[in-house]
Amino acid sequence: MTDIKNHLGHESINSTMIYLKLDQSKRKEVQKNYMDYMQTVIEEDEKINNFIDWENDQEVLEWLDSL
Repeated sequence: MTDIKNHLGHESINSTMIYLKLDQSKRKEVQKNYMDYMQTVIEEDEKINNFIDWENDQEVLEWLDSL
């Protein structure tokens, strides 16, 4: 638990413990809020967008089919 606390940057183990007590709907809400926040602070990068969009890249799909 201490490793997780340190990785998340929490000063107190109590902050980390909150996440263990969330129900499924609350977890989804926290995840959505996190994603919304991250989309506001991370600049878009064309290379990353192209990488993420591999499912629409015919060349990549053909290569995967050939495996």
